[in-house]
Amino acid sequence: MSNKRKQGELESQILGCLWDRPEGLTSQQILAMLGDDDLAITTVLTVLSRLSDKGMVQREQASGRTFLFKSTSTREQHTASMLLSALADAENPALVFSHFTSQLSQAQIESLKKALG
Repeated sequence: MSNKRKQGELESQILGCLWDRPEGLTSQQILAMLGDDDLAITTVLTVLSRLSDKGMVQREQASGRTFLFKSTSTREQHTASMLLSALADAENPALVFSHFTSQLSQAQIESLKKALG
């Protein structure tokens, strides 16, 4: 039975595969890592094409007709970009930071302080 994915969930799962294997993966390897027997290779290729159009994935010629796909950013860079995008939409960034930091663990607060240096 196929599980209905939320919008963007398959993109996130594919990016997760690529972040776990920064040396790159073929579409077949990605399909195998996803482990969904109901998922077609054409669907994976469509999502990879969309991610490439967004500049999030690059495609390189491998052997024969095979392509190797790689993420153009790390998981951390992507997450930072999403946070910055969300922050740009805020009318009151100070309040956003206040709510955000109030939900951090002590270890996360220490990491943030260290990063701010």
